[in-house]
Parts: sequence; structure tokens; C-alpha cells
Amino acid sequence: MDFRRMIMLYSDSYKQCHPLMYPDNQEYLVSYLTARKAMNENFPKMVVYGIQPFLMDMECGFDKFFHETIEQVMYEYDHYIDAHLGLSNVARDRIIELHNLGYLPVEIRAMPEGSVVNMGIPIVEMRNTHPRFAWVVQWLECLLQTEVWPMCAYATVGWEYHKVAEKFYSKTAPSADPYMAMADFGFRGMSCLEDATRCSASWLLSFNKTSTIPALPYLDDYYDAKCAEHKIGIGAVSTEHSVMAANFAIDGDEITFVKRMLTEIYPNTSFSMVSDTYDYWNMVNNIIPACKKEILAHNGKLLIRPDSGDMIAISIGTIQKLWDTFGGTINEAGYKVLDPHIGLIYGDGCTLNRVEQIYESLEKLGFASTNIVFGVGAFCFHALFSPDNKITVLTRDTWGMAMKATYGVFGGKEVPIFKDPKTDKGGLKKSQKGCCRVTFNPTFNSYTCEDGFKEWVDDDKTILRPVYKDGKLINKMTFQEVRANLYQEDF
Repeated sequence: MDFRRMIMLYSDSYKQCHPLMYPDNQEYLVSYLTARKAMNENFPKMVVYGIQPFLMDMECGFDKFFHETIEQVMYEYDHYIDAHLGLSNVARDRIIELHNLGYLPVEIRAMPEGSVVNMGIPIVEMRNTHPRFAWVVQWLECLLQTEVWPMCAYATVGWEYHKVAEKFYSKTAPSADPYMAMADFGFRGMSCLEDATRCSASWLLSFNKTSTIPALPYLDDYYDAKCAEHKIGIGAVSTEHSVMAANFAIDGDEITFVKRMLTEIYPNTSFSMVSDTYDYWNMVNNIIPACKKEILAHNGKLLIRPDSGDMIAISIGTIQKLWDTFGGTINEAGYKVLDPHIGLIYGDGCTLNRVEQIYESLEKLGFASTNIVFGVGAFCFHALFSPDNKITVLTRDTWGMAMKATYGVFGGKEVPIFKDPKTDKGGLKKSQKGCCRVTFNPTFNSYTCEDGFKEWVDDDKTILRPVYKDGKLINKMTFQEVRANLYQEDF
């Protein structure tokens, strides 16, 4: 989060008004962030991720808030809120009271990151720890949701792609590493630098490859990933169209540059080469075979990269042509693997269903899945295609994320709070009631939420674990722990 401005300004308009609207004798409030309902039945579960970075950023934001003078805080607050809402309509005195307290009086428990949750399960539980600040709980909703739901969505996208890769790798290349099957190519198509970074950091839960460099320091900073040590976030040397076109303008052909790349620029490095700047099939059928000697002598792999056209037909046709030209070996599962000096990478239009169709076609033709690598771009991080080509756009509503208050204490009286609109025919809007307990049922491989409790459930009776209390982050997870939680493997 960007804290150039004071953190108490970081909310929707109406959050600034709600402290005045709650009952005067309100002492405590409990709220839950819940994945309520999957928009697409083909993607019924969501990966929990991104809570720890939110908490660390929030901690920094409130540290800045509490270390500034009250005059600095209120000057900035009054300047913007008076113009936006009018100071008489907001709880200005509550901001002063919070600043005087000197810490954020909330306790937060969360689902362990890397958990894959079914719908209706709270992933974050929050309550205030000081009776004067029940209003803070729901005020934090805006920050919590906007920071967490995208990372959950991106992590779920990566998980879905990983499942497809693992399915076909296990059949056609069982000794190969599915974490190397695909890379993130989404940087330039995301909404901003922060979005691109968080997207790639989420993708890297499921794969080791990305072209988004800022994801590496992000994971080191927030999850102590030690990316360099664990080889997380591997990039690739690659050309682009400007490189190919510039060399063609000087050389008058494409083959000169291909040979120069192999023998002079990168003789000992694998690289990918965008190959459709002019005539893709001329490159595959004529130029690449003409460079066979240089390719086989190259101390690395040349990856042909199509960038347009019918992805499925081009992928299959290219691999068949490369096999005819360079041959290869038969692996332990009985599938053909291209000579290690040559391969294919596709980074255009790699939707989930197209990737699966290519893997299926390769399997039928006797080729291992490892003959192609995919680069997944920004569009594919914002939309999931199911087998019937139904598209689901990724938003906060894709898995129905919402934070609702369910329990309060008013003048010493414990009261369940809930919403249950009669006009909500699909049951999406109905909230939990009272305090909740989350448990796991191994028989059905799913979580269960029991609500209606009249007090905060003890830590040892719920899966939700303490992660924050009174201004301090607790029980931090490493990246390896999150990934191990997602894949139930030892990393």
C-alpha cells in the first residue's frame, strides 16, 4: 500500500460516517471475511493468499499514523474529509481518540495461507480489543478486501493451471517438474506496477517461472521466500519484435540474426525467439532447419515462440515439424521428447482450456507435455475459461468475497448480528450469525463453518489462527510454508 497519505483516509466514504451510526453503548464487534459463493461451478474453491502482506502494510501505515503529531494527522484528515463529506457528518473525534490510544486495538485470526477453501468459509475473523473502538473493525473492511481478494484470485488461477500441468506431466513426463511448465507473462497488461507484482507473487505459489522481476523482492520482503536460494522466479532470455525487425532491416534476412544469436550473443545460454514477425512457417519450415548445425552445437536450448494465430494448430504443427527435423528421445513413460537443443514456448492466448487442449493433443500424438512451455498473460489472470468455453471474469464477486459483522456486545449484552435479505433468492447475501468456528473434514476434503456461538471461539477449537493483535503481526508464514500448505508437499 502507498502511505503518502494518512491511513485513516483509506476507506470508502461511508466508513467515515459509521462510527456515529452505531449504538452509543456498543463495546465490541466481530466480523468475518468470507468466500460466499463461486460464480462458476467449474471453479468451486479458492486459494487463501495475501493476508500477511496486507497485515504488514497495515502495520506500517498505522505506525506512520501514530508517530505523526495529532496536528499533522488532523490537518490532512480535515482537509480532505471536509471537502469530501463535510466534517459535521463524520466521527472526527474518534480519529483523535484512536491516535491518542497509540495502537490499533484489533485482534485478527485467519485461515492459514495456502489453504484451498470451499464456499461459505470465513478466511479472516476480526474483533476489537478495546471497548471504545468497535467501529474500527468494519472500518478496516475496505483495506482488507481490496488488498486480499486479488491475491486470492491470482493464486487460484495459478493453482488451476498447475493442476492441468501436473495432470499431464504425471502421465507423459513423470520425472519432469510441473513447477517449470509455465511462466507469468502478465506484467504490462496489469492495472499498475503493484497489481503486476502481487499477481506474479501469487502465480509463483504454483510455478517457479515469471517475467515479472518485482515479484521476487516482494516475496522476499513479505514471505521471507529467499527466492535466489530456492530458485523461485526464474526468468528467460528472449527477443521481441523490435529486435527481430531491427536486425532484418540491417541484414535483409532473418537467418543471419538467428545464427548470430546461437554462435555469438548467447552461445552458452538458452533463449526464446519470437518467430512470427514476418512469416512464422517460413521460420519453422526453412530457416530453423537451415540452422540445424548451429542449433545442435549450441550449449543451450532455442525455444521457438509463436505470437499470433491458431494457438492449438500452431503448437501441434510446430512440435511435429521440430521432431521431424531434430528428432529426440522416448522418455520413461513412452512419450516423445524433442532433442534438448530445441523446443517451443507459447505466450499468446494461453487460456486454461487451450492449454489443456494442447496437452491432450500432444498426448494423443505420443508427445510429452514437456515439449512446450506456456507464458500466461494478463488476460488469463483476469478470466478463467471452463471446458465449455464459459468465461468467468475475476473480480471480488468471482468467489463472493464479503466482510460482514455477525456479533456484538452492547452495554454488556451479547447480541448476534446478521443479514438475511428476503429478496436474495440465491442465498448469496445471507451472513453468518454470532461467532464462528471453522473445522476441516478430511472425509470430504472440505471445511465446515459453524456459527451461532455466543463468544469468541478458543484458538484450539478453530482452524483460524492468530495473525495480528494490538498493532503487532504474529505467527508469520514463510513462502515455503504457504506453498507446502497448498500442495501438501515438503518444500
